[in-house]
Amino acid sequence: GGYANYLTKKEEILASLAKSHETLLKQLKAEEEWLRRGVKARLKRNEGRKERVLAMREEAKKNPGVIRRVRLELERASKNFNQVQRQNRKKMLFEFKNLGKSIDGKVLFEKFDARVLQGERIAIVGRNGSGKSTLLKILLGLEKPSSGEIKRGEVSIGYFDQARNVLDDDKSLIETFCPNGGDHVLVRGRNMHVYGYLKNFLFPKEFLDKKIGVLSGGEKNRVALAMLFTKTYDVLVLDEPTNDLDIATINILEDYLQSFEGAILLVSHDRYFVDKMANKLWAFEGTKINVLHEEYSVYLELEDEMKELDKFEKELSNSQNEAKQKSKSGAKLSYKQTQILNTYPDKISALEARVAELNEGLSDPKIYQEVGLTKLYEELEKAKAELESLENEYFEVLEIAEELE
Repeated sequence: GGYANYLTKKEEILASLAKSHETLLKQLKAEEEWLRRGVKARLKRNEGRKERVLAMREEAKKNPGVIRRVRLELERASKNFNQVQRQNRKKMLFEFKNLGKSIDGKVLFEKFDARVLQGERIAIVGRNGSGKSTLLKILLGLEKPSSGEIKRGEVSIGYFDQARNVLDDDKSLIETFCPNGGDHVLVRGRNMHVYGYLKNFLFPKEFLDKKIGVLSGGEKNRVALAMLFTKTYDVLVLDEPTNDLDIATINILEDYLQSFEGAILLVSHDRYFVDKMANKLWAFEGTKINVLHEEYSVYLELEDEMKELDKFEKELSNSQNEAKQKSKSGAKLSYKQTQILNTYPDKISALEARVAELNEGLSDPKIYQEVGLTKLYEELEKAKAELESLENEYFEVLEIAEELE
């Protein structure tokens, strides 16, 4: 039957890959860490390397016995990279402490701690309805959090939302930009002729007397952007800024944002736009908001990879459950295997902490000069070898335990 074929195939794979599994996983871990660092995989020079990463993922998944290790390496690569502490003396604009928001009893997010520093470019990403726009409104003071607090520095904020609410349909273009009369507009401290400014946004001179209400959706978007860009801000908050924008207007927006020296917080599902504009993600995952230092496209790729692993595990679990129902075996774990299952997770965590501590010591002159580089390196290699051995034993027993459930 299907399960017998699965067992036969599994034995064939184990036999053929036994010697290469550990090498494969080490390579996979190294390559995943490269991919998580946000290297632009779309560039030709990286295309080959990206393909090798994907090929290794597929090879690893062919063996059900290593699927959990693949997941572990994926999660660990992400965790290690995104927990890197960066010293930054830039001006702090916002600080979130234990922030949470619930609506009608539904928790959107909770226990969110983060800072926004001068010059940061943060994309807020997640599924529709997860609370992204709500978080922006809390930051702007338009809504109150359900818990926690937000501290704001003395900052000027520019806001560009999906509704483009800044516009008055009854006013003409020139009245919108010159409300006190005349034909000049103040653009970030510089006096400019209104037509000279608006032609940068593709408006011909005859549009100056047109009412906002008769403009097309794309033209209104250009007016809203032109209004936004007249002022000087410390922070730009953009809610789905590329929605309903034509290519010419998106190019105008991108050019301005790339020259903007303040902080940017944006909500967008536009993968290319986010990759180009953001250097950090706030990713809504369940009721948590995770702070990640990676490209949005890489984040989406890894999300898809995790979904594939979930699907693979579910299919494997269903096959195993069918086999268990047919099995009348009274087999159970040995005493030693039970001890491994119960005690190794704590040992593995302790060794991971020790490896991190030794790595830190090797990068700190005060520590390695006192203890000695050679000694620290030897201890690190010993700890890493022990960690690898414990993980191998643990996952082998874990697979056996799952088959016996």
